[in-house]
Amino acid sequence: MTIHTIGLIHEGTIISRTQTGTDEYGSPVYTENSTLSPCRFLASNNSGQIDVLESGEHSVSEVSVILPSDIVVEAGDTISSTVPGYSHSYEMVSVIAITRLFNSTVYHYECKLKAVE
Repeated sequence: MTIHTIGLIHEGTIISRTQTGTDEYGSPVYTENSTLSPCRFLASNNSGQIDVLESGEHSVSEVSVILPSDIVVEAGDTISSTVPGYSHSYEMVSVIAITRLFNSTVYHYECKLKAVE
């Protein structure tokens, strides 16, 4: 049994890259695969960090996403959305499989995100 999708009120496009070979110079060649998935974006209340970028100072809050267990994701994948407040592209920094209490069945995934500029 997976997480109830009724709680996954958002929708995101997950883009993963798979190495499909190498080019004539030996550099890896990647294919991008995209998957539309129900999800739930979350922002932490801890917004104390300030990043200084070329465009100025930006307040940083931690953003994470909850994904159903039938989605295949790994750190380095990206997710984008048009959900107000989360309409950016994010890189998945970490992916944690949340399992049921008394067995190893994956219930859902919690992914820490980093905004991609």
